[in-house]
Amino acid sequence: MRSIRTRLLISHSLPLLIIILLTGFVLDYVVETRILLPGFADELTSEAKLLAELTAHQPNIWDEAQEAQTYLVQLEPILTPNVSLFDLEGDFLGSTDASLKSTEPLSIQLEDLLAEDILIQTAYSRHLDASVVDVFTLVRDDTGALIGIIQMTYHLNDVYEQFLALRRVIIAILTIGVFLGVGLALFFAVNMSDALRQITGSIQQLAAGEEVALPAEQGPEEVRDLTRTVKALVTRLHTLETTRRKLLANLVHEIGRPLGALLPAVEALEAGAVENKVLRQELLAGMEDELGILRRLLDDLTGLYDQSVGSFVLTDRPIDLNKWLPNLFHTQREVARAKGLRWQSNFSDQLPTMQIDPERLAQAIGNLANNAIKFTPQGGTVIVEAGFQANEVWIQVKDTGCGIPVEDQGFVFTPFFRGRTETRFPQGMGLGLSIARDLVTAHQGRLEFESTPGEGSSFTIWLPISSEEK
Repeated sequence: MRSIRTRLLISHSLPLLIIILLTGFVLDYVVETRILLPGFADELTSEAKLLAELTAHQPNIWDEAQEAQTYLVQLEPILTPNVSLFDLEGDFLGSTDASLKSTEPLSIQLEDLLAEDILIQTAYSRHLDASVVDVFTLVRDDTGALIGIIQMTYHLNDVYEQFLALRRVIIAILTIGVFLGVGLALFFAVNMSDALRQITGSIQQLAAGEEVALPAEQGPEEVRDLTRTVKALVTRLHTLETTRRKLLANLVHEIGRPLGALLPAVEALEAGAVENKVLRQELLAGMEDELGILRRLLDDLTGLYDQSVGSFVLTDRPIDLNKWLPNLFHTQREVARAKGLRWQSNFSDQLPTMQIDPERLAQAIGNLANNAIKFTPQGGTVIVEAGFQANEVWIQVKDTGCGIPVEDQGFVFTPFFRGRTETRFPQGMGLGLSIARDLVTAHQGRLEFESTPGEGSSFTIWLPISSEEK
């Protein structure tokens, strides 16, 4: 009982076995009492009526015992039961059973027979050969007057041979049904247990860190659902493992690059460059840039942690977008101009006051603006706009940079994706756009983009306006 196969086999077979046995007993009882015995009684009645009609045309046999015995001897070859004749006084006239004596009395009262016309009596015994059925019938002449009584005696052993033959057939059929039922139960039990064993094996391989052989979908729908769930889990874990490796590789690369630039600057300062004012300022400016890169990397890792726990925790408060948005891009505007880019901004002066987390939303918008600056070549343009439409506020960042290749556009928001053509994402950890989308989603909004390779890209944040904010 410790294996599910055994339990399933018992749970399938035991009720079936009980039902089949009960059905067999009921069927045997119904056939015997409702079919065979009534049929046998009908057969006895028909034979009694036929014999009464035959003897009614032989009036002399009811007056002389010798004539009666002679007549019965002539009928004996065609008679199945033993037949005895009695006159209306109940005196014995003759019988096909030679063991019966002439003094054999009639075993019933004439009054009982007159009430029934045909009377059937059964005498049971411990020995089947001694169990008999007696059929008594009245004989009338053509005028309807009673002229005698016929007693037909049947031995039940002949009848029970039919019962036993029928029982053997019923038992054979039920036995075949039991074997078929157990066979089917065993098949389904083995099928389900094999499916569960495969799933268990896959989970054990997964726990041991081995290569997982995905189980085939088989068995009932619940087991198939479990199989699909295990497959989804395996796929998810493979994705997480791939993400972990990419994260480690990117961390090594992204941390190593600014540290590799900081170390020579520190060594130069220690070697005396600090005395040269111009060189010192250049080294410090370069170190500040590299520290800024490390700071952005730390922000990306903070966003990645927020992603891993499932959602960003927001601290919403009412913010007047008309005042907040124009002051949001001072740093990006100066960086763009320093790179030789044109900076354009166009904000509606009728933006509503909204419940937002300004730091989180600023991080999302800043990621979009930094990307636009990073991937727009010198002489290009970065445009920042904002407005409202229907029940939504939109904030858009456009650039005239290199754009995103068509084959990479489906992976724009995928963490750690850096582009197969090394045009749009040659640097960074590939987390900025993913984090920006999740921050916007946390504000119940959405982030959309359009991009034409060689012409630029456009990223638009859509935020819903509630009825209280209008």
